Parts: sequence; C-alpha cells; structure tokens
Amino acid sequence: MTEALDAMIEANEQARAGLLDALDSLPSPYRDRGWFGPEEWSVRDILAHMARWQDSWAEALEAIARGERPSIPGYEPNPDDPDAADAAYNAESVATAGGLAWEQVLARLYRARERHSRAVRGLAALDPERYAEGRAAHRLADAAAHDREHSAQIVEWRVREGLPLR
Repeated sequence: MTEALDAMIEANEQARAGLLDALDSLPSPYRDRGWFGPEEWSVRDILAHMARWQDSWAEALEAIARGERPSIPGYEPNPDDPDAADAAYNAESVATAGGLAWEQVLARLYRARERHSRAVRGLAALDPERYAEGRAAHRLADAAAHDREHSAQIVEWRVREGLPLR
C-alpha cells in the first residue's frame, strides 16, 4: 500500500479512537437525550448519522475502485441548496435508526468503519493520482474529519452536562 493510504487509514483509526473515548462510560440515560443542533439529536442519533455516511462513503469508494463513478446511495444532491440536501439525508439517517438500541447503532458504526477501511485499502490497486488530495476518493476516504468533528461536540456536551470523561 502507498504511504498516502497508510496515513489516511492511520488518521481514520486515531480519530475513531477519539470518538470512542468520547463515548466511553456515557451513562445510558444520556445516550438518548436530545441536545445537538436544531433537531436536538442525541448521541445515539449522531452515531446513526455517522454510520450511514461512512457506509455510504465506503460504497462510493468501492465504485471508484471498480472504475465506476461514485455516488452516495440515497443522497439526492441539490446544487441550489447543498445544505438542504445534507439536512434531508441526515434526517433520514436518524429517522431510519430511530427504533434501534444503542448497541445496534454501535454495531452499525463498527460495521461501517470496517467496510470503509476495506474500501480505502482497495484504492491501493489504483494509480495514486486517483486518490490524491483534492480528488473525490481522497475526500471519501477521509473519515477522520467527521469523527473528530462529532467527538469534539460530544466532549463539549459532556463537559457542559458535568459527565466525566473516563
């Protein structure tokens, strides 16, 4: 594998470890308490959202590795209002996971991460230019930014709520 892919995989793994640290010992009554954003997502909702995006990024990366055009399943782009397209996809992600238990959402998150890691490794068969910085494959392979974004938000919330971290 190339250094670039190794570095992406390492960054993704470090960011996921940070997310898991943010979740560690979160008391169960707080897992479903709404607090995030105008929708007042819970931590469980955030994880459901993250799992769906990461699984979809994996599917898009798998398409790239097969020489196909990548797409995000279920995502309807809106060139006039990209934020609205993201909001609709996110709302659907949370709604479809609404009846799942905490453990089921975590299992989805783990499966999505495993699939995504395999898909990133699958890029090794391509010319490195195909996953260079700025290319679609690079953006789809970089799950670390998403993990860091949400782990920081969860940590900030835990501090506000007086919930100790480990």
